[in-house]
Amino acid sequence: MNSPKKHPSIIALAPHAWWNHWLSRQQLLSRMGQRGWPVVYSFGPVNFWERHTKPWSESPWFGRFVERDNVLVDYPARLAPHWPRFPNWDRWVSRRHALGLKKAISNRGNGELVVMLFHPIYEPWLGWLQPDYVVYHVFDAYNMMENWQGELAEREMALINRADLITTSSKGILANLPGQGPTKGRVLNNGADSIAFKNGIGLPCPDDLKKVPHPRIGYVGAINGKIDFAMLLEVSKREPDWHWVFLGPIYLNGNDKAIKVARSQWNQLLELDNIHYFGRKPGEQMPSYVNNMDILTICYKVTIANKGEEQNWVVHGYPTKLHEFLATGLPVVAGPQQVIVEDFSHVVQIADSVDSWQKAIIDGLKNGGVGTKALRQEVALQNTWDKRVDLLEGWFDEMIGVNGK
Repeated sequence: MNSPKKHPSIIALAPHAWWNHWLSRQQLLSRMGQRGWPVVYSFGPVNFWERHTKPWSESPWFGRFVERDNVLVDYPARLAPHWPRFPNWDRWVSRRHALGLKKAISNRGNGELVVMLFHPIYEPWLGWLQPDYVVYHVFDAYNMMENWQGELAEREMALINRADLITTSSKGILANLPGQGPTKGRVLNNGADSIAFKNGIGLPCPDDLKKVPHPRIGYVGAINGKIDFAMLLEVSKREPDWHWVFLGPIYLNGNDKAIKVARSQWNQLLELDNIHYFGRKPGEQMPSYVNNMDILTICYKVTIANKGEEQNWVVHGYPTKLHEFLATGLPVVAGPQQVIVEDFSHVVQIADSVDSWQKAIIDGLKNGGVGTKALRQEVALQNTWDKRVDLLEGWFDEMIGVNGK
């Protein structure tokens, strides 16, 4: 009897803890692990300047690796944190961390190593890890963000030149890459556990949501600076009988002007009777919450160049919640992100102003929104995470076989 094929090991580095809310990296890597690819995941060493934050308090003193979701997850040590004030220490910590990841995954695969980076901040790890293959997955238009600096641009260019495979969450992100990025890269859109959300139709309404009157306008995801809080304030005041329900973690820390404004607007929203915030819920409970809404929204503030304003990075995003929402068959309203405008306007109502948001929700409540329930669900079932991993695994096999390393 033939033994199962052994794959190269994967060391993945991304700027979020595994145990935070699930994003593309957890979805992709957990499935690669399930398919027999040995995977270790890390967000790098904790930072000394974050010692009063949750990531710091959740990190053990000595560090450890824990098997979770078919992946070996790194819990970095507080005793060896990043400390940018001391560059020599910082380099030693990063090198120590990289070698620890390599040791943890050794003897699990076929002897070859793939390093998969989800952000250019980890480009220096390549020198310590010495991988056989490098994969760069770009999930946002990093170079359009406010914190983009010269050093990050240099690291990204070096990573693009070195990468054997480049994947991006949307075609807009791909087109926005520098250098050889647009020609070397491939689009790996975000997906969804579409069947779970479709099967959630008819599930009992959670107890806390039962207390919220209809119509319920739902948003699920991070509460952060991407959200159009100004629009939400105006629409929720114009339509006091509409009840907005928010579920997800809050990321509104920081002292820059934009975050301060967003934090103030969010706090103003919470003072309104028709705004309901239920915090973060476990992933397995989300189908019951989402399916007991009336309208689902992706209420991002999207600034597009053709309106005479400077385009923001949100334009090129591919919302991870898109296909989860479509799988319910409920009406979906969203801002004018490029991928939604170009590829999903037949199943999503697009709104780009206070008036159009108000009108779109009214249409969804009265007429069922854009497309039909069946069409929305059909689109969602064509865009599952399993289908995305089929693509990714095929590209991995191609990369390893064609390069012949």
